[in-house]
Order: sequence, then structure tokens, then C-alpha cells
Amino acid sequence: MSDYQLSHKGGHMFSIDVYKGAKEEYVKKLKYLADIAEEEKWSFSREEARKPYRILENYIEFTYNRLDEENKLLVSSDGEMMCMNTGLLTKYRQEIVALFSKYSGSYLPDCKWCLVSFYKSSDGKITEKFDKIPEIADYTKNTSDLIYDRHLKIICQKEHIIDDNFERFLLAGYNDPRLINALLDDAIRTIELKLQRNFKLALPFYYHNTETGEKKIQLLAPLYMAGAPVKLALVLDRRENHYEAITVLPVTWAYMNARVIVRPEEEWAKLVDEADEAIVEGIKDSVDK
Repeated sequence: MSDYQLSHKGGHMFSIDVYKGAKEEYVKKLKYLADIAEEEKWSFSREEARKPYRILENYIEFTYNRLDEENKLLVSSDGEMMCMNTGLLTKYRQEIVALFSKYSGSYLPDCKWCLVSFYKSSDGKITEKFDKIPEIADYTKNTSDLIYDRHLKIICQKEHIIDDNFERFLLAGYNDPRLINALLDDAIRTIELKLQRNFKLALPFYYHNTETGEKKIQLLAPLYMAGAPVKLALVLDRRENHYEAITVLPVTWAYMNARVIVRPEEEWAKLVDEADEAIVEGIKDSVDK
């Protein structure tokens, strides 16, 4: 199973050995983290009541799993505590560390750790137990993988994008394959022009296929379909001499996946808000009818 599916259906979960707390308790921990971290978009407006801090939750849990893969989780000398670098900074540029205590309950036999809370790296709860701050997560050794190369063309695998992902177009409000084909041609031209002027619009995404073990960096670019808010993003796979557009994702999924590695451009946050508003308006219209 690829992370296209994993991170979009409820978000990455902590490894089975971590207990994050009851739902309400965990939400309070995420709220505290959002409050002390640099301000940014951590939830989707239409889901805020039901699923607060969904973007932040996905970010923290994915980051934990990646740090676990990289053996960057630090355990205290007495074996009673563990910490991880969240990769986030406070408003005053201090690193934020997640602290875990040894799980002592019997209800969850597979659990080894319990999430305590989040702390500034200078906090005594961190400095008393650890003599250094853990490293942040890495997703590639080649930083050029994270940056769109404006000299390369985008080639679109239309059969796969349209036929194999038709349901995603339906959910975005498009139900005619011929119209989608025409709109896709125009959207590709538009995004190429935009990316040539602002390469940061293409956001890196860490793709991990858990069935094959394949891991790589792909790029996510918003699909500007004429006359409508952006609801889909294009997944770009780099080849030797071009980018291959291989699938589309809902723009909210794309935002969550990309935020794991980088903070998206402000335009992305606006696109997500516009897509949210369009969905809410569509729901209202259907109710009114």
C-alpha cells in the first residue's frame, strides 16, 4: 500500500508502541503544540469541529514514524523517557521536542511509550533527561529532489490520470472524461507557466510504497482547472529528461502530504481554503434544494 492511501484515510498513525492519549487529551496536546509553534495552517476549516488539527496530527505522526525508521528517537540513560525532534520551532526560534514516558498500563500490551507533551528544547524536562537535542527527520540526501526544475517539461499519463482516478474528478465536480481531457491540457500549460516563475509552488512529497518498499520524493502541483477553485493536485515523478504527471490527489490530501517535509507557500493555503469554501457551499446548495 502506498502513502497516497495511508495518509489520506485518517492520517498516519503512531507506531503501535505509542499511546498518544484519549481523543480529547490528544487534541489538547496538539492545541498546545500549535499554540507554542510558529503560526501556520494546521486544520481544514470544514473539518475543524470534527477533526481539529488534522494537518498537525498527520505531520507529527508521520514525522515520528520517519524518525523511527532513521533511528533518531532518543531514549534517556535510565530507559524511562524518550524524545523526538518535531522539526517545528517556537515563535522565538527554539526547537520543539516531543517527550514520551514509558507506558506502564496493561490495557495496551503492545505499547511501550506514552506521549507526555511538547516542550521547548531548553525546558528542564528535556535537559534533565537528555544531554543533546535529537536530530530532525530527513527524507532525501539530495536536496535538488525537493526543488522543481523549470527546464524540464511535464508529460501527462492521461489514461491513468483520468480513467484510473475518475472518482477523484467526480468528487471535484467533473463528470465528463472529454471535458476533463481538455481542461487537463489547459491546466498543465498553466501550471508550467506558473512554476517557471515560482518553483516553490511545486511541493515535495515523500512517497513510500509499503508493499514494494519503494521510497522516493515526488512533487505536488496545483491543478488550475479553468473557471473553478483548485480542488486537485498533480503528482509529478521526475524522470531523466522530464517530469511525468502520474496521478491526481485532492488538494487537501496534497497539502497534508507536502507539509510533512516543507511549509507550503501561502498560495497553497489560500487554494485549500477556497476548495473548502466551495465544498461547504455545495453542501448548502444541495440541502436548500
